[in-house]
Amino acid sequence: MKRMNLRDVPDEVYDALAVGAAARRQSLNAFVVDRLAEVAQVLNVADYVASYEPVRGTGVSLDDAAAAVRDVREVS
Repeated sequence: MKRMNLRDVPDEVYDALAVGAAARRQSLNAFVVDRLAEVAQVLNVADYVASYEPVRGTGVSLDDAAAAVRDVREVS
């Protein structure tokens, strides 16, 4: 595992992180590491989506698929 030091964290950001950690009964370090892991996963998903090659010949575009997902979310 690597170590990381953060500098110039605004007071309001630090305070919000500390409150979030306390609410989850985590140390500030554990809370921040969890949040950074979430960010890393989103970055990986973004890379996947950016490199995604849709299947050819289906007649369904990425926009069509995204609209269908939105429709399902609105109904739920």
